[in-house]
Amino acid sequence: MSLSVEQLRNSTTRSVVAYTEFMNSTGKLPNHLFCFFEGKDNSYYVPRIKKHTNDFHPIKCGGRSKVLEIHDLIKNQDVYKRYKKAFFIDKDFNEALPLQDPIIYETPCYSIENLYVSEGVFKQILSNEFHLSETTNVLHEKYLNLFKDRQNEFHRTVLMFNAWYACMISIRNKESILTGVQLEDKLPKGLIKISIDEVIQNYVFQDLNDIFPNATQISQGDLDNKILEFEDCDASKTFRGKYEMEFLIKFIDCMLINSKENKESLKFSFGSPLTNQQAISIFSAYAETPVCLDDYIKEVIN
Repeated sequence: MSLSVEQLRNSTTRSVVAYTEFMNSTGKLPNHLFCFFEGKDNSYYVPRIKKHTNDFHPIKCGGRSKVLEIHDLIKNQDVYKRYKKAFFIDKDFNEALPLQDPIIYETPCYSIENLYVSEGVFKQILSNEFHLSETTNVLHEKYLNLFKDRQNEFHRTVLMFNAWYACMISIRNKESILTGVQLEDKLPKGLIKISIDEVIQNYVFQDLNDIFPNATQISQGDLDNKILEFEDCDASKTFRGKYEMEFLIKFIDCMLINSKENKESLKFSFGSPLTNQQAISIFSAYAETPVCLDDYIKEVIN
């Protein structure tokens, strides 16, 4: 049966649009895999889906909550149970979802951006986009070591911010309240300074309250406990992915500036600075593919 008028009225416009596209496409593509994505994550997922099938139809739903909402709209509709469906969401700072029917893929890290920022991925970017041979060009090792050093410093400088925001998400999920914070793709201006030589932190706890005056209040004790927890995590996988990508993009820009100052023959295949979305698309071939993602795609296809 179709959704009732009341069900559609209680859903957001974005979810209704995605549901309508799915509903209108099933008759034309009965054997396809219908893939529901957050905003622009299809640039990462589509090449990985194509490894397993060319018969798929992408549908953009918006953010994580929109994908979950369209999942809720579809899951109890018996008429759609025979179609292949895949739902892709970022974990963010949430607890892992319990098993859903139909099953949902949730990233094992904060978001897909975290799959772009490892040492292994950066080595491929140096080799393929900067054309710096790992075996014959000394600049490869130079910039790889600088990347590792600056990334470690970056993680120390954004530790407090990530801990603060993670505390806020925990309270939101437990108490069902709004955080009062809408984060952008980039860190608030002036909190940190990134150069080829160092990453400097320019904020303290109180500054976060001043920048986000409507934010849910976090106690110093809760913040300290989360900081201790995060000091023992894999930061590149745990911390907010858009900021991790922002660091990668800024470091590449720093590389180009440093290379020009030192008269090095360093060339980048694309313009700089990149946007978050451009980086997701351009570096998709180098990004990590978790085993659980391949397993999920195989499962929903079969």
